[in-house]
Amino acid sequence: MPATTEPLVTRLRQGRVARRGEHQVGRTATWNLLKVALLVPVLTTVVLALVLTVTKLLAGGAFGGLSSQSAAAWLAVNQVPLTVGGVTVGVLPMLPTMVLIAAVAMGTARACREVDSLQEVATIAGAALAGPLVWTALALAVVADGAAVSALGQPAPLPAFAFTLLVQGIGVAIGTTRRCVQPLLAMYEFPVADRVGGRAGLLAFAGLLGGGLALVVIAGLVKWDRIGELIATGNSFDGYLGLILLSILYLPNVVVGALGVAVGASVQVGTATIDAISVHPGAVPPLPILGLLPESSMGPLGAFVFVVPVAVGVAVGWYCRSYDIAKHLRAVGVAAATCAALVVLACGMSGGAVGELGRVGVSAPLAGVYTFAWIAILGAVTAGVHRVAPASWFGDAEAGSDDDFDLDRLLAEDAEFADLEIVEDPDLDTAADTDTDTDDEDEDDETDAAEADVDEDFDEDADVVEAAEVEDEDVEPDMPGAVTEELPVTSDEVEASTDAPERQSTDPGH
Repeated sequence: MPATTEPLVTRLRQGRVARRGEHQVGRTATWNLLKVALLVPVLTTVVLALVLTVTKLLAGGAFGGLSSQSAAAWLAVNQVPLTVGGVTVGVLPMLPTMVLIAAVAMGTARACREVDSLQEVATIAGAALAGPLVWTALALAVVADGAAVSALGQPAPLPAFAFTLLVQGIGVAIGTTRRCVQPLLAMYEFPVADRVGGRAGLLAFAGLLGGGLALVVIAGLVKWDRIGELIATGNSFDGYLGLILLSILYLPNVVVGALGVAVGASVQVGTATIDAISVHPGAVPPLPILGLLPESSMGPLGAFVFVVPVAVGVAVGWYCRSYDIAKHLRAVGVAAATCAALVVLACGMSGGAVGELGRVGVSAPLAGVYTFAWIAILGAVTAGVHRVAPASWFGDAEAGSDDDFDLDRLLAEDAEFADLEIVEDPDLDTAADTDTDTDDEDEDDETDAAEADVDEDFDEDADVVEAAEVEDEDVEPDMPGAVTEELPVTSDEVEASTDAPERQSTDPGH
């Protein structure tokens, strides 16, 4: 072992610095996981506590039981059913839940930017799920402690953890998808038709939500007087403000209900039942936004609601278009299944029981079945029309043949999984082929020019060599008995012979 000239004190100091750096890296990683696990729950609880404090100030109430109410608000944001005064409230506003999901997704996505492997992504996802579950356990304990002096009842622990895991899992899935979807797709080699179908299903779900929001806006304009009457029941400014804010918080729930009506499912609101064909009136909760519900029949709006699923189904069929009918239908089927699953999830989360009034929400199984049928049937019809119609109808230059269509090339240069359509653009392919041919021609021209230069140089050398050999053959030996032999001519001798031909003719040896 070679001896070192550094003193012992210096080597010990270097060792301490190295160990300190390793400890700092480990402590930083642990701190990052703690932030991912607890930052969103803590900030959410603080915001909820501030909102409750302001509400109590406006209402002129006491501040007793603020901790248990804040814990119950955390459970409500995670869609955990609550019991207030012996009445179970399962229909909770979706807007705070959507904000929470967005916050979890942003925090998880930011933490995943600095990692390099799927194992680290899984660790971050586990921390993002474990922290809210621990926070829910603490909230359950706080609510149980204050249940003796407040109207809040003790929620069931198992549904509380299940709903928390569902809500947080959606946010974590959204946050980690962009980071790990490409490695997973490359690892398991999903067909391109399935990828396009999955993306089309997400877009179809967004389209259905947009259509539901449009229906809510139209119905609100038609029933504006009825909504104003329900707001007037607040009897004071605080009451008006509270009813308006509560209606805004429940707006996503109403949009999902309109989505269910549009696809053909029935919506139950208290004892009233509504679908696109008939309306059975009954007692509904006194919420201003529910004033847009029809009282006797849908009227002209009933025929308009079916425009939403028709437009979405045709759009999915067009988005998944392909000259290969099998790939087209497969992508449409995946899109229909994906959208139907998301509709079932949204309907299940937006509905629930409201005490003695009964249930509020959409029949999730029926909504899923109808959504799948709309998209699958209309997408298949669009596939058939695209197959048999002239190419000019769809703006294609030429439909081409199935043999010329290569679906796998669509994702070859798309690292972000951004623009996925299962249709080949002949113009782009022609341009690409033209560029390729041009590059090949340029390379061929350069190669030919180089070969021409080499051949020209070779021809010049050959001419010089041939001239030298001719001169050697014309010269006869001066001495008798001399032997004439041809010596190899080098490039230096060739240059010398070309530069000084007179010197060669006067050489005494020739």
